[in-house]
Amino acid sequence: MDQNIHTKKQFKVVMRGPSAVLFQQGQKLLIENFPSSIGPVNIVYTSRWLKRAKELRVPGNLWIEIRGNGSTLEDVLNAFTNAGLAVLPIMSLSTNAAIGYPELELGFDCTPGVTERDYFQSYIPPESSIVYLGRFINREATVALLDTLSAHPDAERLRRGANQYRLALDYWKFGQATLSLAHLWMSLEAITKAKIRAECNARGLQNEQELAKSLGVELTELDPTVRKDLILKGDDECYRKAREASEGFEHGFLGYEKIRELSKDVRHRMASYVRTAMFEICGLNDDILKILTGEPFNKPMGYWPIVKYVRGQLIGEGEELAAPSNAYPFMRWNPVVKLCKVSKEGKLNISFDETFTAELAKGISFKPHSYEAWRPD
Repeated sequence: MDQNIHTKKQFKVVMRGPSAVLFQQGQKLLIENFPSSIGPVNIVYTSRWLKRAKELRVPGNLWIEIRGNGSTLEDVLNAFTNAGLAVLPIMSLSTNAAIGYPELELGFDCTPGVTERDYFQSYIPPESSIVYLGRFINREATVALLDTLSAHPDAERLRRGANQYRLALDYWKFGQATLSLAHLWMSLEAITKAKIRAECNARGLQNEQELAKSLGVELTELDPTVRKDLILKGDDECYRKAREASEGFEHGFLGYEKIRELSKDVRHRMASYVRTAMFEICGLNDDILKILTGEPFNKPMGYWPIVKYVRGQLIGEGEELAAPSNAYPFMRWNPVVKLCKVSKEGKLNISFDETFTAELAKGISFKPHSYEAWRPD
């Protein structure tokens, strides 16, 4: 009897971390009865909105709350955390936006009617005041994708492909095309067998041998043929450059500059082909497919702060340019968010006040020419 009571304890685990996937204020995504290693859990995903002034809130971390039953707090921490992480690749694939690795912050017994409850907390630094790029999720389309993919017989392969796609978005920034393309190639490899089985079903064929014969290739050439002609839609240049870059990177037989150029040439096309293929393989209906392959979700988005530059001239005589306490001439930058609103179209609009304090040697001044803000890509 005591053991039965013990196993019916209720627990709550909370995680948070960086994410380009955003929820509007008051919005959340609830997933009920999601399987974990110790039983079903309910998971809530939402965004933290941080108060920066009386009427000003800006988006912060992705917030994940997992609730369910277990025997001890130690048992549930790992199981609930893994359950919370499992949905992130699908959210990232749906929105085509990066989600960083959230960390476990809280875990505690929330069983009603008890007087002693185990509690756990890990220190996670608060969000910084730096504003990052973000994109609002379409909850209905994301749930439809999750349900459709979960019911597919090749769900595990598709999840592996989605996770590699999520990792590719982690490197979606200028100068990091090589790493993003490497993960896109691994995503392509992960979904190849799922595409083969889907193609056999669509053509009424029994096995890979029959599909190879239908495509006019030897069985040993089936996988690369399916990748190039079916998943990458016959884009020979994309296939050739992506394979060369991936193999050159993995085996170290190409110089980094060559790999980077190859990756830069085809990264966007690879992302579009692989992402769309996963939607098609799992049988996503046409209405949801149209949403997820249209604006703004057709453009990959990493998780990086807006890139800002100031340009100008240092004016004055003398060889010493820096203030006495500095090694170099320096502009002390103070960006302040003055407005953060959601437009009628569902886009996040943020504006800043930027102030600069020149820290320069006596007799040296700064003449500004331009201020630039760029989306990293």
